Amino acid sequence: MKKQLLSLILVFLLAFMLLSAVVTAEPMDTRTLATINKPGVVLVYTTWTADVTWYEFAFDDSLEADLSAEIERMIAQGEIGSSDEEVYRAMVWLLINYLEYYAFTTGNVQTENLSSGAVGTGFIVTPDGYMVTNAHVVATDEDATYRSFAWTALEDYAVEATDSFMAEMRRAGYQMSQEEWDGMANAWLNLFAQSMEVQNLQTSYQAFIGNVVPGSDISAKGERIELRKIGEPIPGKDIAIMKLDGSNFPTVTLGDDSNIRTGDQVYAMGFPASATLTEALNITHSIQEPTLTQGIISARKEMSDGWSVFQTDADIHGGNSGGPLFNNEGEVIGINTFGMVDEDGSVSGMNFAIPVSVAKEFLNEINVTPGESKFTTDFKRALNLFEGGDYAAAIELLRNINDTSPGFPVVQELLADAREAYDANPIASTVPAEVDPEPSTEPVVPGVTDEDNRILGIPSTTFYVGLGALILIIVLVILLLLGRRSKPTQTIDQGPPSQQRPAQPPPTSQQYAVPVPPVASPPPDEVRAPEAVAEPLSTINEMDVKDGAKLCQQCGSALSEDSKFCRECGAPVS
Repeated sequence: MKKQLLSLILVFLLAFMLLSAVVTAEPMDTRTLATINKPGVVLVYTTWTADVTWYEFAFDDSLEADLSAEIERMIAQGEIGSSDEEVYRAMVWLLINYLEYYAFTTGNVQTENLSSGAVGTGFIVTPDGYMVTNAHVVATDEDATYRSFAWTALEDYAVEATDSFMAEMRRAGYQMSQEEWDGMANAWLNLFAQSMEVQNLQTSYQAFIGNVVPGSDISAKGERIELRKIGEPIPGKDIAIMKLDGSNFPTVTLGDDSNIRTGDQVYAMGFPASATLTEALNITHSIQEPTLTQGIISARKEMSDGWSVFQTDADIHGGNSGGPLFNNEGEVIGINTFGMVDEDGSVSGMNFAIPVSVAKEFLNEINVTPGESKFTTDFKRALNLFEGGDYAAAIELLRNINDTSPGFPVVQELLADAREAYDANPIASTVPAEVDPEPSTEPVVPGVTDEDNRILGIPSTTFYVGLGALILIIVLVILLLLGRRSKPTQTIDQGPPSQQRPAQPPPTSQQYAVPVPPVASPPPDEVRAPEAVAEPLSTINEMDVKDGAKLCQQCGSALSEDSKFCRECGAPVS
């Protein structure tokens, strides 16, 4: 009874260990999360080119008379006061709002081939270069595009016209505010955009990744990308799938958004324009390194047509669009897409990300299966070696990565750190820097550590530990059940020994086999005599005599001269 109770306790303990091993997941520290994922997150630049024709403008003479009449009406109805400052302020805003209605072309035109662009973020999900971003990053919105052309072609004209008007108002005794200056400049640009003609519009896409010719300075260069599938900008499913031409690109891992809950820690990565394309910064360097911000999932909100998005307080700004939103295990669970704005600008904490399951739908529709590249697998392994103190092995692996995929700043930085650490403490690494580390005697997947492998979403180490525990549980349960079955329920009087039936011979093979751990091999410098191999029982002659004794036909045990049954196996003696 005590043995059975002990076995049951052991079974429950092992079951608890298995459950704990399966559900426990180690969060990734923020620095590691950023380091591993930086190479696979890229700046996406959309370029529009076209032949643009714009016209010279003049204004109808009725503009001044209508302005005066409207100002008088506003004063009469008490909408504004009669002071010069109030009158001039009202006049400026009337011009801003109604300028286009009084403009007409003079007939003079000018044509030029122009280009315009927009910046966003994308992330690579397959070794051969499939990439996820937002639809609005690469979609061609004609109104926005034409206005962008107007700004590109006619910015100088708009600024000159606005500055001239502001100088005239200053001479009249009124100083325009910056808000009024911006409004007037935009009024001019809108006027140009609505009247210009755009022909031969073409769109192209580039991804800027830290990948350059070996030996040159590290600098991101544009790689051409193609649009493979596109959804509809918000409120539609704002997802686009792009394709780089090549192989072994750095990748990021797609996670599962079904278990994301309010309060979960998340990290947004991308290239916000304010931290990337600002003149105060080194733009060449800025476009190599994405920005990482952190926050939590604030809520899950439902869109107008029934699908849901994540609300997060992680900072997301213009240029972040299309970038990944990571969980604390470094897996993508969302795509940064849009934020809320009011009259004063963006609203803090009101940022939204599309669940990664939507992107997976788009990938599945074009038969694309996300996967990890050799670049990323090797880079993760190098980082693990570095953090484990094996600097020489990390250096060798990072050199190989840099030779095959040169110019990634994060690889260069880790390589420099590993060299510095090795120089400071060369004894800590047992393998010389110029020699490949000897292969391990343990079976491993080449180039992949346990931390990098997952089976059914569970880290491989955890999976195999849990599997081993499960096997032990099954074996113990079987043995326990066998013990119960073999125990007699009652004692039967079998009579005198001469009337007992002879014992049946034991089976020649076992019904149940328990896995036996492998035997450790002896050290190579030890020499052992080969063990004797037992001769099969079937080869022993049943009448062989050893030291004058007969041998049992069934088991080979020695028998006395007057034996009727074998004492070892119970078989009758012929």
